[in-house]
Amino acid sequence: MPDERPLPARLRRVLATDPAATALTFEDRDYPWAFLRHAVDDLERLLADAGVPDAHRIGIVLHNRPGPFAALVAVIATGRELVTLSPFHGDLALAEDITTLAPHVVIAAPEDWRRPAVEVAAAGVAALPLETCDDDRPLRPRAAAWAAVARRERRGDVAVLMQTSGTTGRPKRVELTYRKLTAAFEATGTPVAATEVRLHGKASILWTSLVHIGGLYFAIANVAAGLRTALLERFDVPKWAALVRATRPRRLRLAPTALRMVLQSDLPDDTFASVESVSSGTAALAPDDADRFTARFGVPVLSVYGATEFAGAIAGWDLGLYREWWTAKRGSVGRAFRDIELRVVDPETGAPLARGTVGVLEAKGAQLPADGWVRTTDLATVDDDGFVFIHGRVDDAINRGGFTIVPSVIEDVLRGHPEVRDAAAVGIPDERLGEVPVVAVTVRDGARTTPADLRAWLSERMARYHLPTDIRVVAELPRTPSLKVSRPDVRALFD
Repeated sequence: MPDERPLPARLRRVLATDPAATALTFEDRDYPWAFLRHAVDDLERLLADAGVPDAHRIGIVLHNRPGPFAALVAVIATGRELVTLSPFHGDLALAEDITTLAPHVVIAAPEDWRRPAVEVAAAGVAALPLETCDDDRPLRPRAAAWAAVARRERRGDVAVLMQTSGTTGRPKRVELTYRKLTAAFEATGTPVAATEVRLHGKASILWTSLVHIGGLYFAIANVAAGLRTALLERFDVPKWAALVRATRPRRLRLAPTALRMVLQSDLPDDTFASVESVSSGTAALAPDDADRFTARFGVPVLSVYGATEFAGAIAGWDLGLYREWWTAKRGSVGRAFRDIELRVVDPETGAPLARGTVGVLEAKGAQLPADGWVRTTDLATVDDDGFVFIHGRVDDAINRGGFTIVPSVIEDVLRGHPEVRDAAAVGIPDERLGEVPVVAVTVRDGARTTPADLRAWLSERMARYHLPTDIRVVAELPRTPSLKVSRPDVRALFD
């Protein structure tokens, strides 16, 4: 029986409106809405054919390609639970995710299935293996030496079990429910509850990884809004600019790292002739960068603020606010979105603080992971006009071009190396990415391991964005009088 919750029902209505119209553009090919509808039909059929029609936890290795994009849409349109699996993980890390999360179905590209550890992990949890394809039918069966186990678990409201780097320890999974995703879409004007469907001829350019909330959110939002998606496998300034000229969008999204890459390019100023505004999120945007972009290209840059746990953005600017307030509120991340409340509290007592006072930012709203106030890891002020200013992080997390990296994640993996005694990871400034991780390591007596050996060890066990740009073997890690590692002194080693 079709899932009639607002978001799955909305996606199915959109897919059925005009099957021949273009839904997706990738490289030099257009894909119709029927391509996405085939993914819905094929998913249901393939599960039934395998004897597991009730399988609902679906893991997808999310490359930015048509097949995985269609599979993502199919999982949400059928009301199932999407488990995001990163194509950037090393073999062992990807296999560990599959083993730990135990999806009922694993959907991956052929090259992912050729990674031996992936197939072993899928067999270990008796998951049904399916392949993505960028041809007319986006999903197809894959032969396996094991039988998938029939599931009779009751479906809950979880739409996406998504990995976030977190801010207090190892990467964790965040449950984004259908109710909270719907609230997040409605708060920014994406219709979900509306029954009327209108397809739009304009394209929305999507280059952010589908594993990241910025990619996954807009993949679903574009379909819900009836927008054509112009998909890029990764951000490349010339390819992206060619899409901007070809599709002539009114709005663009550029994370701070990508925005700086555009600023450093030789793109002609008329590249953005059709563009009214550029939104920028996932990391702090320097107001100088925003003003340089506007001065050169004539396009306002509108910051947004959010997190994976929030199912997207919860505060930001719009054009009206920008025209009225940018000069006075330059550097703010904007105001709270509709149905969101923000406040700052004392980090020790949790007591609310007066407007304009620096404290830990807390948020409350329907798209948040709890019903009450949710504490962030950001220090902020909220002024008398409701504008939010971010003043740094409470913890030592590293923001690498929008990807949050917790130092202990890198350190724990290095400490697992048989010749490593201890490790300390810190972030250092980087002109393009904002910050990048570097690591100081001490080794056991007699060890002969090299930084290259340690990099190879990490690359097999971590996502690429976690990999440090520099690894140094030192005699001792600098420490405070209480024997804690002194991160400022570690950072000084790389000055």
